Amino acid sequence: MIATIALAGCGSGKSSSSTSKVDFKTGFATSQREFRKLGSDLAKDIIGARSKTDAQLATEFKALATRAGQQAGQLAALKPPAQYAKRITSLVASFNATKADLTNIATAAHTHNPSNAEAATRDLLSDAAKIKTADTSLSKDLGLPSAQAAASSSTASKTHTTGG
Repeated sequence: MIATIALAGCGSGKSSSSTSKVDFKTGFATSQREFRKLGSDLAKDIIGARSKTDAQLATEFKALATRAGQQAGQLAALKPPAQYAKRITSLVASFNATKADLTNIATAAHTHNPSNAEAATRDLLSDAAKIKTADTSLSKDLGLPSAQAAASSSTASKTHTTGG
């Protein structure tokens, strides 16, 4: 009888850690969709930067910086199982660094300082690479689609829909 109770207790502990991983995966997947959208929006702003005024760029990059900060906060609020905690901490730090980079780009645009904008953009590329590395690693471990697979799926869906 005591052995049965002990085994039942062990089983319930395993179930709660499973639930924790499921909850974490769900929360991370939600945040991931948002930060991948942020990355896509950032790429569009960088590509279109030459056709915009410094004031427009300052406004757009300031808004992107705010979103990066929100992503850091959202990720920091997740309760990851121990095996993911270090990568989430790294991801939060990278989003905070990205927020600073984007703020520096916005400030450089506002003050018409191309050399500061260039330096901040180099920092941004480095921090974005760290985000991508952590995203790829977590996606693989959690069984979520990689950014490339998600983009390919989205492109294939659009191609099929448009008949092109």
